Amino acid sequence: MISRLPLLRNTLLGFCALAGAQAFAAAAPVEYFQLEKGFLPEVKLPTGGVALPAFATPNPWAFETVYLMSTNAKGQRTWRIENFLPGQASSQGSTMYLFEGAKLALLVDTAQNTPSEMGKNDLKTIVRHLLGHTNSGDVKPNPVDFVVANTHSHGDHTGKNSQMSDRPLYYPELDWPANAPANWVPIKEGGGAGPHGPAIGKIDLGDRVIEAVNIHAHTPGSTGYLDRENEMLATGDALGSGFVWAHFGMISQYAASAHHVVETVAPYQNLTVLPAHFFQNSSADRQYPPMNGRPVDKQYLTDQARVADAILDGTLIAEPYAVGRGIVWGGIDSARVCFALNRITPDGPKAYLAVQMSGFTSNRTRPQLAKIKSNFYLIRGLAEETIYLVKGQTRALLIGSGAGKPGLGELVRRLIGRTPVEVVVLSDDADQMGGLSQLAAKKVYVPKGMTMPAVAGAEMVAIGDGDTIDLGLNQEGRPLLFSVAGLTGHSKVGLTLVDESDRVLFSGHALGMQTPDGGLILNDTLENFSTALAAWRAKTDGKYDLVYTAKNFEWMTAAEFVDQVQDAASRGVKEGDAAMYNSIKPAGLRMVRSTRVDDAAASIVVAGTKAIPGGDAPAVGGRGGRGARGPAPAPAPKR
Repeated sequence: MISRLPLLRNTLLGFCALAGAQAFAAAAPVEYFQLEKGFLPEVKLPTGGVALPAFATPNPWAFETVYLMSTNAKGQRTWRIENFLPGQASSQGSTMYLFEGAKLALLVDTAQNTPSEMGKNDLKTIVRHLLGHTNSGDVKPNPVDFVVANTHSHGDHTGKNSQMSDRPLYYPELDWPANAPANWVPIKEGGGAGPHGPAIGKIDLGDRVIEAVNIHAHTPGSTGYLDRENEMLATGDALGSGFVWAHFGMISQYAASAHHVVETVAPYQNLTVLPAHFFQNSSADRQYPPMNGRPVDKQYLTDQARVADAILDGTLIAEPYAVGRGIVWGGIDSARVCFALNRITPDGPKAYLAVQMSGFTSNRTRPQLAKIKSNFYLIRGLAEETIYLVKGQTRALLIGSGAGKPGLGELVRRLIGRTPVEVVVLSDDADQMGGLSQLAAKKVYVPKGMTMPAVAGAEMVAIGDGDTIDLGLNQEGRPLLFSVAGLTGHSKVGLTLVDESDRVLFSGHALGMQTPDGGLILNDTLENFSTALAAWRAKTDGKYDLVYTAKNFEWMTAAEFVDQVQDAASRGVKEGDAAMYNSIKPAGLRMVRSTRVDDAAASIVVAGTKAIPGGDAPAVGGRGGRGARGPAPAPAPKR
């Protein structure tokens, strides 16, 4: 009997392997564009998007259309349901998926709250129509009913939740809202106890099980739905639909989630990835080779994890994203990630990060940067400082050298190769001088009147108002010349640089950073600074369109910011204490805000003042109250 145990074990292992093979074999071929009978195809644009209106003829199903993706060996079907919301130039699409089981079906997401006629072409009626007919169009006897699950909380995926009040709706536990309806049930990977009652971890449809997979970052509770037997994963927006909006959360969280998904789906060689904006598979850069509009796949998931890792270790060179000045993006092979430089990890970045400001590899337009023709990089430092690198034909200029954390010199060499580098220090702040020893600079320009130790191997050149720094020619063959203009207030030796060819102002700390809370730290009186600013503007106004400060993480600040700095200073002078609030960052002082509180808002914290009881500043919109690591601006529509 004992001697037969190995044989029995091998027989069982063989049976299990056969069962596993049979389970994989049950995954039916997937067809992405097999239009369901009775539905209309959307009209595609040459750019890969969807036309406005989305349908060439009146659509009896309102704003929806449906594609039958697969029918497995058990006769269970999977559909892709598209919902199109008219936009300004095209129809934004949100995608839902319907998984049919033997006893129940699951609708993943409810898309956007587009108009419909209840009982005729509303979402519930569409789902019942699909489940109530065979693939040939005949009425199906005893069709199954359905339940609903959301991938995340954004309105373009939960828009018709209110129509589903008569059935269970599974909602991600970490996205749970206040006053959730009674029919909502928390769901998370593995299930278990939670703050909103017991959460489930899987949904049994009858001979077909859908499991929750945590994919947090796009929202705190973003959840995927995995059908292991049929090798399908509905991901919502958690991993994007060709590119992901990861800027709502930390990249460290996104990296962990992406790797978790890659590990979870490793056994499934024929995995079908089901994203929530299917039309984006063939839009923007993905319409061109080598993607050619190919739907995202298992390799895309791996590539997403690779991009996240490259952001964390600083090897990715990002570019400005076309929506929201606080968002950048970058990609590797089939994947791209949108992220914010102030949301890398909860403790700040762990490596220097570079953003290429010209010569973009992506075709997404940034009209604000069209005049920049120099080889120009924004570098975000480990102490949340911002450094700038401009490369001319014969040498490069680093504007500021950071706080001195290791890695800057290596990054600069990677960006400019053997091109000689010079450095300009714009003030006596530590984050202007800290990295000088890493750079092997040929010249170091320092403000006149400022005393600092010599830098080994570098010529020290004192510069001041009216001087220039000449880098030769830019990529268009135009002179790359920086004019120096002094501006005191924050520092007694503060300087700014104007690149008139690219129409860019590098203001260092002289204007502070663009925020309504703690922008400029003023070490002089408001009266003196207001006078100095007016004199400085007489020399520089009209010569720049964009402002780059020593602290802002955004890829541009509009020239209107300078007007708001002047406005804040003038208010402080004219209104005195009546215009002042207790400062937020740094705390304990008094500050004055500009009249505007939008993306050009300015604030001035006056050193030597003292906070007073009851003098706290009111919260403001936009960047107000975010602090250095608060969330980036959240542009609409959500993806």
